[in-house]
Amino acid sequence: MKQGGLLGVFLAVVVSIAGSAVEQNDAGKITSPQGADSALVGDWRGESFCVVRESACRDEESLYHFSQIPDKPGRYSLKADKIVESKPVTMGTSECTYDRAQHIIECAISAGTTLHFTINSNTLQGTMTIQSNKLWRRITLKKVGA
Repeated sequence: MKQGGLLGVFLAVVVSIAGSAVEQNDAGKITSPQGADSALVGDWRGESFCVVRESACRDEESLYHFSQIPDKPGRYSLKADKIVESKPVTMGTSECTYDRAQHIIECAISAGTTLHFTINSNTLQGTMTIQSNKLWRRITLKKVGA
């Protein structure tokens, strides 16, 4: 195959890949892909380890469920479960913000208690802080099915 032929094949592949990564609105304008924010949506499973050992805190297997809140861009609902005897036990729900540019998720659990995650592909690395940013837990979760 001539060099020009290889370039044509390369460009066809690039255009095909790029085309699948964008969407068009009703006016035909290219918009950012839905997947940019929806990567957080779904189930995440992993471990939550206590940092303060001499306390009521216990290490847990965790299952977190994120869903987008309709009509609130950048806002997500988190339902947090711990796994007890192989079954999920809901600990609570909260509203979270997602900073797409920095890949950071923050969830206010209660007054003074916050979850803070960084998303990297199919992994969430995070912490739980209590009472004026006192580190309470370290959390590592992987996207279920990823």
